[in-house]
Amino acid sequence: MTEKKRLLFRLLVFPFLIALLLPYTIKNWMFDHSLSTIYYLLVSSGMSFGLIPIMYKIGIIFDITDKPGGRHLHQIATPRTGGIVIFITFVATLNLVTNPPVEFQGLFIASSIIALLGIVDDIKRLPAELKLLGQIIATIILIRHGISFSFIPNHFWGSFFTITLTLIWVVGITNAFNFLDGLDGLSSGIAIIVLIFYALISNSIADTFMILVSTILIGSILGFFSYNFRIKKRALIFLGDGGSTFIGFTIAALSIYGNWGYHKSVDLAIPILLLAVPIADMVLITMMRAFKKEVKSLSQLLRYTGNDHFHHRILQLGFNPRTTVLIIYLLTIIMGLLSLLLKRGDFIESIIALSIAAIIFSLIVFSMVIADVKVAKKKTISFK
Repeated sequence: MTEKKRLLFRLLVFPFLIALLLPYTIKNWMFDHSLSTIYYLLVSSGMSFGLIPIMYKIGIIFDITDKPGGRHLHQIATPRTGGIVIFITFVATLNLVTNPPVEFQGLFIASSIIALLGIVDDIKRLPAELKLLGQIIATIILIRHGISFSFIPNHFWGSFFTITLTLIWVVGITNAFNFLDGLDGLSSGIAIIVLIFYALISNSIADTFMILVSTILIGSILGFFSYNFRIKKRALIFLGDGGSTFIGFTIAALSIYGNWGYHKSVDLAIPILLLAVPIADMVLITMMRAFKKEVKSLSQLLRYTGNDHFHHRILQLGFNPRTTVLIIYLLTIIMGLLSLLLKRGDFIESIIALSIAAIIFSLIVFSMVIADVKVAKKKTISFK
């Protein structure tokens, strides 16, 4: 980086300073003109965008970086401190919201635990079992504050299944987003798309607080995204575990907090559709690794690293990394559009929408597995 570029990069901190001043200058005016959503988007995205150069420098100074080689596609050491920016921005902007529901005290505490665990893991690797324990504790905090699945009857056995299903869902989605963080802009881009659909559906049912929280998280990620998914350039900074697990956990919590439709089945179907890509990736790698006996426990699954994820398999079909990311964005948008059609649906329409999604992903996975088998056969023949 030349001296001129270094100077320009340092000047990018100014959006952060402007974002700090917005609450004291135009907040009342924007609220009076029904522009509160735009206000929160400006504050969060400006703060995030301006903080990245600071955290980039910190990552370089303290060597909180991902080194080239192995599974990594990048060629130079890249800071993995982007998640710290997203967490700080989200918490700071969320505190500008007045009269939040009581459930969001639980979300704040729980997501902070996840973020801090991830940040520590980025600095000094933590055991997978400790991270899993932290995720379980954070999910229990959510449940204690009323954020859990609500479609199961309120009986003793119902409470047991509610807690179990919420734990599986939140911990699963948290790690699914972490697993997807393998290409520039992939995990963060999927999160932005999902959150846009969260906001659109919440707007249709007049859930103001869900719109604001989704918008704040969009802005927090958007400022980072501009440094992570760059045109014709490699990422300048990565999410790190602190960012990917925080985003996954928060999105999982919001998915079971939101009221997505008029029928209970829709409350389950819409989150599944919106999060179909990370869910499909998690299911695919779990089944394949268990079938190949590569993992024998949950902790082994969390520790295991391989090139068998959804995006790796698309890469194996011959697509370049950027095209692969755009393909997965398109799949996520298709699932989002299905969820928009479903929001006024019932049980039968939920089954139909989920069946369409299952068919789409089954065809994709089948083509990937066939391609994988062909590659394996070619390697065997050439070896012989």
